[in-house]
Amino acid sequence: MWVWQTKMKKHFSYFQPYSMLKKLIQGAAFLTALFLLVGCGASKKNHEQRLILQGIDSLKDPLVDVPEMKIQQGDLLTILVYSDSKEATEIFNQPQQGGGGGASGGGGGAIMASMGRGYQVDKRGEIYFHNIGLIKAEGLSKLQLAETIKEKLMKYLQSPYVTVRFTNARISVLGEVTKPGIIEMPDQKMSILDAIGFAGDLTPFSRRDNILLVREENGKRVYTRIDLQKAEVYKSPYFYLQQNDLVYVEPTRKKPTGSEQVLMRNIAIGTSIISVVTLLVTLITR
Repeated sequence: MWVWQTKMKKHFSYFQPYSMLKKLIQGAAFLTALFLLVGCGASKKNHEQRLILQGIDSLKDPLVDVPEMKIQQGDLLTILVYSDSKEATEIFNQPQQGGGGGASGGGGGAIMASMGRGYQVDKRGEIYFHNIGLIKAEGLSKLQLAETIKEKLMKYLQSPYVTVRFTNARISVLGEVTKPGIIEMPDQKMSILDAIGFAGDLTPFSRRDNILLVREENGKRVYTRIDLQKAEVYKSPYFYLQQNDLVYVEPTRKKPTGSEQVLMRNIAIGTSIISVVTLLVTLITR
């Protein structure tokens, strides 16, 4: 082995450009090490930017106020009626078939809209319920609508009980999340953190301090920004989501484009090759 290394040294001694190549390789290795050191400093800053709910330990007022979702136009509702008489109740729980339709004169649109998978709230905010007729549902909570129907059923049933559930409640989560798309809301509360969790969490290139929330309220579209890095987000009236909300997570300016990603991959490959060549040259010339 020693004889082979001696011969290789004599061979490279006659090859003058070798010394220049060695200097270039050493320079590249130095630049690589410098790049890694700078990257370590940048990674600390990136880590701080990825934190959320900073200062939550000092947050006061631990009471949770969950706003109840209000019924909106286009919502699809499942309404079930119970009473002391099963036979008398069946007429109000008839299987619903066919398709929905828009509102039209004389309540015909509302009647068609109540057919299908549930009772659909028409453009006037009403539903059509068997034997009762049109009922104003928009703006009410599930409990309020259930109580309204219950009162109207008192003359038909003994001790009626009504349950109302959302059938098509959903939200959209777009932008810098792992799995963007539409999320079906559970019948209970859902916070913006829950929605991000269902979407697979934020990506490393997401802005946690400027999340856009789009909501329709009283026929108007409302836009607001949410900062997840601050614990005060728990006190925001938009922390808990409503049906049809849209959550958009913006990318940071540091997110590389497609060509930049290719360049970064090529740099990584080149750095690896230089490291291997440097190691081989060091072993040969030792």
